[in-house]
Amino acid sequence: MILRRSTFLLAAGLLAIALAFGMPRTLETPSADAEVAEIVAASMVPVAPMWTERQEPLAKNMPKRPRLRCAASIVVDNVSGEILYSRDAEERRPIASLTKLLTAMVFLETGTDLMTTATVTKEDAYQSSKSHLRVGETLTLHDFLYAALVSSDNRAARVLARSAGIPADAFIARMNAKACELGMDSTHVVEPTGLSELNVSTAHDCAVLLNAALGNHLIRRVSTTSELTVSPLNKRRTHRLVNTNRLLRYGYSFMGSKTGYISEAGWCIAARGISEAGHDVTVVILGAPTNSKRFQSLRNALLWAYKIPLRPPQES
Repeated sequence: MILRRSTFLLAAGLLAIALAFGMPRTLETPSADAEVAEIVAASMVPVAPMWTERQEPLAKNMPKRPRLRCAASIVVDNVSGEILYSRDAEERRPIASLTKLLTAMVFLETGTDLMTTATVTKEDAYQSSKSHLRVGETLTLHDFLYAALVSSDNRAARVLARSAGIPADAFIARMNAKACELGMDSTHVVEPTGLSELNVSTAHDCAVLLNAALGNHLIRRVSTTSELTVSPLNKRRTHRLVNTNRLLRYGYSFMGSKTGYISEAGWCIAARGISEAGHDVTVVILGAPTNSKRFQSLRNALLWAYKIPLRPPQES
């Protein structure tokens, strides 16, 4: 267990160094062939963090907690393995489109060829909320993956789930099994988009989920794409997809993130931020009252955590 945790922390440190020197943000869809090859090399590695509550007090001139407007939250230092702050982090709540991280993980684990094409159906579009994708449009699964994680498109998530080569109930069962494998004991989902309020988790589990999903290089690349265009293969039109994490466009560096919203969940986001000084911090905000409060809370949490002196990994 010590070796497993040390390996995780070393990998997180190396990723932080790479991102500190700058990782270009994709404006156009990257080469699908290259990404298909990356899936084999970057297989899903379960992450079972042994986070501990921070014991050492903060500096006297620093607030004891970040200013957050949300129902539940957690701030984790991925280098030291410390939980810097949490509030109601074990309370089960609807998580909306944070579900799509689990959907993407399970879909990629099936090994489905991303160059396979699929067509948006009426069933995909039924009560799917707003979407760029129209019924009858055919795209590659590569583009559907980007649509699901960049613009949080519910139709795209449904296409991925039904294109995985297994029955719908088996796909959901795999999602719940993956959550259990990752130690997310308070997580349960019933569908792949997050539209159902029965998809529930906790802020702590969502932090585990995000870090685990970002163990896959393809998910990291997709979730940090600021914007891109995708073109249906059978229609003369293009769709401009913009990342739902607006802080990506305001100078903040992320290893990855995912937003979510339904009325029962409130405004949610899970994000892993990287500072120039080498801080590697995972923040989960659940149940913010408005879209703007969600991003204000995320920004406040990151800036607060970045002011805490870096500490070495904790001994097990």
